[in-house]
Amino acid sequence: MAKVQDQSPTRSDAEQQWMDENLAEQSRRHQEIIAAMEALAPEREGWVNGFLERIQTRGFNYNCDALRKIETDELPEKPEKPFKVVF
Repeated sequence: MAKVQDQSPTRSDAEQQWMDENLAEQSRRHQEIIAAMEALAPEREGWVNGFLERIQTRGFNYNCDALRKIETDELPEKPEKPFKVVF
């Protein structure tokens, strides 16, 4: 008995055209999302810097209302590669 994954059904020309149109639309939307995420890069950098400043000055909650401040030497080093947004 053949497995379902071993044999794919044939597509009609209309089905293939529909798939091609949808793939093109998805690619266009994906490029728009990437452009929007890259446009936010400077603002995102500010968000990250603000977060790192807050956890050094105000601290963060690690248990109920117990706060712990993060020392400068405990902060992670900024990586060389660009920030990647996963969506």
